[in-house]
Amino acid sequence: MTESVYRPAAGVAVTSGARTRARLEIQRATLANGMVVLGSENHTHSSVVLRLALPAGAVLDAPERAGLATLTASGLTRGTQRRTFAEINETVDGAGMSLSANAGRHLAGVSMRSLAEDVDLAIELLADVTRRPVFPQPEIEQLRAQVLTGLRQADDDTGAVADRHFRERIYSEGHPYRRRVHGYQETVAELGEPDLVAFHAARYGPRGAFCVVVGDVDFESMVAKLEDALGDWHGEAGAGNPVPEAPAPEPGQEDVVVAGKTQSDLVLGRPAIRRSDPDYYALRMANLIFGRIGMMGRLGETVREAQGLAYSVYSELDANVGAGPWAVRAGVNPANVDAALAGIREELHRLRDGGVTAAELERGQRFSTGTLVLQLETNDGVAGVVQDIEFFNLGLDYISRYPATINRLTLDEVNGAAARHLPRFEDTVRVVAGPQRSL
Repeated sequence: MTESVYRPAAGVAVTSGARTRARLEIQRATLANGMVVLGSENHTHSSVVLRLALPAGAVLDAPERAGLATLTASGLTRGTQRRTFAEINETVDGAGMSLSANAGRHLAGVSMRSLAEDVDLAIELLADVTRRPVFPQPEIEQLRAQVLTGLRQADDDTGAVADRHFRERIYSEGHPYRRRVHGYQETVAELGEPDLVAFHAARYGPRGAFCVVVGDVDFESMVAKLEDALGDWHGEAGAGNPVPEAPAPEPGQEDVVVAGKTQSDLVLGRPAIRRSDPDYYALRMANLIFGRIGMMGRLGETVREAQGLAYSVYSELDANVGAGPWAVRAGVNPANVDAALAGIREELHRLRDGGVTAAELERGQRFSTGTLVLQLETNDGVAGVVQDIEFFNLGLDYISRYPATINRLTLDEVNGAAARHLPRFEDTVRVVAGPQRSL
């Protein structure tokens, strides 16, 4: 990988990553306060995407304050020292821009989309809502009421209920992956403006933060603009917390009754691997073939299509900073729960014991490389990939390396990863949420 270094402003160093396509080059800069800026110029149409990401996600919530990170992020746009909520919306609408703020399990973020001619205003708004929110009480009370409504709906949704109980069984008390990102009715109801102010002061800052810029702009000039808007932002806020290991959970099945429902949702699995695990790509390929590609892989072809035992069925691998869950999820007729579980068990053992075929691997490789190319066709897609590159420390040449990484996977590697990391059915945690069943 070739790199060049230049300094567009005092204290701002920029490195240029490897060119992977004619119109895609990832560049990286460091502002004077240590905040990172990454970008890719795309001059095919006059638009810009800005994403500011901070290590202020739900993993930082105390159990009794679950939902605080997401409520704080959502509250950023509800008013600042310079603008009211109404004025923010008027400014955004008047320029035809979009502005959003939210938090996930690890990162909180502010995203903007604008025309290139309005990028100065977009940067100013981005900096304003991130650095100077005031969390006005009337707006926060309204926001909290909206979140509580969503949580009440989740507590009456069989899929969400199954997921809640599943996480509570596979992660021990206090583990950050155990909790819902948006919190719970009982915790969010207790959160108010002072909690949001305190969380923002403690967790929002340049330390560990990075900004992604993609679109019809000159990267060097964008670095200078961001230096002006964010370079004097200082403080120790922003340090993240490590994710502890997840002890092996006790296998077994739990049935949760959700009154008034006619469908059951089931989820089974256990914690898997971290994103940094050497087996990540091989295990992701095995999971893709098992329950993702086409009609949701082998699971969809057998349990849903051939056997007619599920309305939907798929598998997922949530490899993150910590060991996220590997899980199979299905929506089924309550009368078919046991038969659906038996079908999933058969397919899981067939994958672990027999592995995938050469034809399946070749199809999975074509799918994996093709979907990345399609993702890179939009500014939002590029921004998402660049964000992952920085967050998971994948390297600026990740995109150019990715096809070879996928295409050199062998059957032995994929099948070995499946055998090592996918559990036998008897070792899984299984949760079924729906109407009362005759057991």
